[in-house]
Amino acid sequence: MSWLWEAISSGFTEPTEDWHLQAVRIMFGLACLAKFVHGATGGGWQRFRNDDISSYLFAKSYGTRSLQWMLRSYRPALITRIIAATLLTAGICPRLFAVLTVLGLFFEMLFIPRSLTFFMACTGIALACAGNLGSGFSLDDSSSTDNTWAQVIVMILALDLYINTAWLKIRSPQFRSGQVISQWLASGRQIQYLLPAWNYYYPQRLVALMATNDGNPTPLARTAAWGTIALEFLIPIGLLNEVTRPAAIAAGIGMHTAFAGLLPRHLAAYSLCSTGAYFAFLNS
Repeated sequence: MSWLWEAISSGFTEPTEDWHLQAVRIMFGLACLAKFVHGATGGGWQRFRNDDISSYLFAKSYGTRSLQWMLRSYRPALITRIIAATLLTAGICPRLFAVLTVLGLFFEMLFIPRSLTFFMACTGIALACAGNLGSGFSLDDSSSTDNTWAQVIVMILALDLYINTAWLKIRSPQFRSGQVISQWLASGRQIQYLLPAWNYYYPQRLVALMATNDGNPTPLARTAAWGTIALEFLIPIGLLNEVTRPAAIAAGIGMHTAFAGLLPRHLAAYSLCSTGAYFAFLNS
């Protein structure tokens, strides 16, 4: 907590080790690259073709003229943002490609608006404002104020994300009761034969203990729901304290690994981005 408070109270003139944000940049680039590759595969390449549902919804929201623009720009944009994320990860002109990567995220939000994508875009904006994002995969051992403001913003974004998601979950009777988890597993089991193997690969014993579609969540599902809420409240507190930070980072990595395992297509990139933000907390 001390460095964050000192950085804010000093008007962002408190030095920081530059490698912290450079590591965040690499993890953010990998997260966006994974997200963009997923977006171009698994049917994503065919979106806005043959009058599909995406075309209908986009035209309904933005009009037919905007749809014509989307039809022309969709595939070039998919390729461009994959290239941008690759070059950002490699540290080649990182500020420029951070901007292009953020534009790629906002482009996706035109037709798939998700709060987690917005969180990633805000993290990218903070990185684009940093003074020293490094080059390549090497990390500088220098200290300066070049990255202080951007590092503070990345920290605040991560803290805000955890607290807000925990607040939303605790206000949801469906999540608190474990019903969301139970029904997700049960519904997936019913259509498992239609899904790719990596999209529903949960151990059958675990599914039997947690999956139910009758409106009565199992005790294990309820425990998992409350455990998730507790972790999302406690991790930001732990990250701010030097003594509890290692435990908070370990708990966060474990939680995000579980998230990515539960919903690999939707949450793997977000989990990479979130755990990558932990490097910003490593100042003493």
